[in-house]
Amino acid sequence: MESRNILSTASQNALPSGVRRMFELAKKYPDAINLTLGEPGFTTPQHIIDAGIKGLKEKKTKYTPNAGIKELRNAIAYKLEKENGIKCNPDKNLIVTAGATQALMLSMITLVNPGDEVIIQGPNWPDYRGQIDMVNAKTVYAKVDESNNFKMTADIIEPLISDKTKLIIINSPSNPTGGVLDYEDLLKIAELVKKYKIFVISDEPYEMLVYDGFHQHSLAAFEGLEDYVLTINSFSKTFAMTGFRVGYICANEKITENLVKLHENMIASVPEPMQLAAVEAIYNGEKDVQEMVKYYDRNRHLIVDGLNKINGFSCLCPNGAFYVFPNITGFGMNSRKAAEYILEKTHVVTSPGDAFGPDGEGYIRICYASKYDDIQEALARMEKAFGTKSR
Repeated sequence: MESRNILSTASQNALPSGVRRMFELAKKYPDAINLTLGEPGFTTPQHIIDAGIKGLKEKKTKYTPNAGIKELRNAIAYKLEKENGIKCNPDKNLIVTAGATQALMLSMITLVNPGDEVIIQGPNWPDYRGQIDMVNAKTVYAKVDESNNFKMTADIIEPLISDKTKLIIINSPSNPTGGVLDYEDLLKIAELVKKYKIFVISDEPYEMLVYDGFHQHSLAAFEGLEDYVLTINSFSKTFAMTGFRVGYICANEKITENLVKLHENMIASVPEPMQLAAVEAIYNGEKDVQEMVKYYDRNRHLIVDGLNKINGFSCLCPNGAFYVFPNITGFGMNSRKAAEYILEKTHVVTSPGDAFGPDGEGYIRICYASKYDDIQEALARMEKAFGTKSR
C-alpha cells in the first residue's frame, strides 16, 4: 500500500541540470555574459517564419498524420538522399517528431528494455543519461578526451560491449565537445555494428555545423546497416528553429511502424504550421545555413585563440557544433568550482564539465553561438581577471 505514494525511480534519480544551475546563479549579475545554453545566435530566417504563418492563416490547425505530413516526409527523404546518401521511403521509413529530444525518447522506448545496457560517449549531452534512466536501463560510458580529439571510436566502444548491450548512441558533431567522427571512424563503427548486431542511434542535429572543409557523413549511409541504425535529426540547430520543435527519425519499416504507434501515445502529432516551416527550411534554407556557419566559424577562432592565451585554460579547436570544451585543471579546482569562480570574478557564465557526466570533470563548456562582441568582452574580462600566459 505504501508504495502507491512513492514517486518513480526515474523521477527521483533524475539529476538537476548543471547548465541551468549556472544560468540561475548568473541572475545576480546584471552585466553577466551568458555562454551556457546551446541556443543558435540567430533569429529563425524570415522566409521560414513566413511559411509557418502562412499555414496558420490557412487554418491548418488540426491534427496531422502521426508520422507527419506528406510534404515534410517527402522533403526529408529528398534531403537525406541528397545530403546524407541515405535512401528511404517517406511512407515507410520516416516519422516527424517534436524535436530531436522527443525523437530520442521515442527511440529509447521502442528499442530498450529494463536492464539493457546503452553505450554513450562520456562526456555527453545530459539528456541521454536521463532518458536511459527513464526506461530503467543502464548507462555505460565510453570515455573520450583530448588525447583522441574527443572522438568515440570503435576501439573505445568494443571493449564495453556485453551480452546486455542493446544500443549505442553516436553523436557527431558532439555536444558538449565539438568532436567529429570522420569517414574512417564511422566505417569501423559500421563494421562493429554488423559484427555484434546492435542497434545504433546516430544523433545528428549539428551535422551542418562543421568547419575547415570537413563533411559529416551519416552512419546509416554505410551498406548493411538498414536493420540497426536509426538516424535522428532536427531543424533546431541547423536553421535556428529551436522553438519550432520539429525533428525526425529515419529507420527501417518495422522499427518505424512501432515508433508511430508509441508516438501516438506521446504527442500524437507535430503542429502542421511548424512542419510547413520545416519544408521551407529544407528547400530554401541552404544560404541561411552557410551564413550561420561562417559566423560560427569566426567565433570559433576567436574563442579558441583567446582562451589559449589566458592562464588556467587549454583549449582544442573543435571541428563541429558551436561549443568548445576547454581543460580548466590549471585553475586547481574541480569543474563546478571553476565555473563558479569564473562567474564570480568575471561575470561570464559557463557550464561545468561535470554537468555532462563524470567524464566531463576537468573541463567547462562554452557555447560560441553568441554575438562576436559578447565573446570579445568575455575574453577581455577573463584575461584581466586571470592574466595571460608567458611566452
